[in-house]
Amino acid sequence: PHNEKAYEEIKKVFETQDRTAVIHPTGTGKSFIALKLIEENPNKKIVYISPSLPIIQQLEINIEKYGINPENIEILTYQRLNRMTKQEIEALKADYIILDEFHHCGAPEWGKVAYELLETNRNAKTLGLSATPLRYTVGGIRDMSEEIFDGSIASEMSLESAIAEGILNEPTYVTGVYEYENLIGDLERRIEEYRAN
Repeated sequence: PHNEKAYEEIKKVFETQDRTAVIHPTGTGKSFIALKLIEENPNKKIVYISPSLPIIQQLEINIEKYGINPENIEILTYQRLNRMTKQEIEALKADYIILDEFHHCGAPEWGKVAYELLETNRNAKTLGLSATPLRYTVGGIRDMSEEIFDGSIASEMSLESAIAEGILNEPTYVTGVYEYENLIGDLERRIEEYRAN
């Protein structure tokens, strides 16, 4: 239900704006929101940008599992996008852009090409997904939802509320005691033996 509600809010925002974000904790199913957007727009060109191959592999598994037509989707990593020429980026001609883990757009190189993609596809509807929209840098903290989406957030959920609503399980904390004194003593003994030989 929380993802259905978020998706309905995205559609409302897209009636009047071209960019919006969903900020939900990890494990709440943000990728299913993206899948719904893909499913409901089979005749639109969708460019999906992901930070890693495992996320792409899971997306592809779900595309197949739910019978979504992948013909209209160009799935890329930020790294692949970074290696594309300006002409290749222009040739994408996206109707929709999905920036998964959009906080990565705050990285120097990935950000440069992500902004080039957005600039080249100015009329594309852009959806950002992230659990952590803040980018911590040497110069301070950058709010990527503000920078990319002008603060347009279709849906936002905290980790605490996801747990309280039963969307995520309460975490189990495990502590461990590690005794390093014996390890250090063993290493010192080995060093002394090595020096003696």
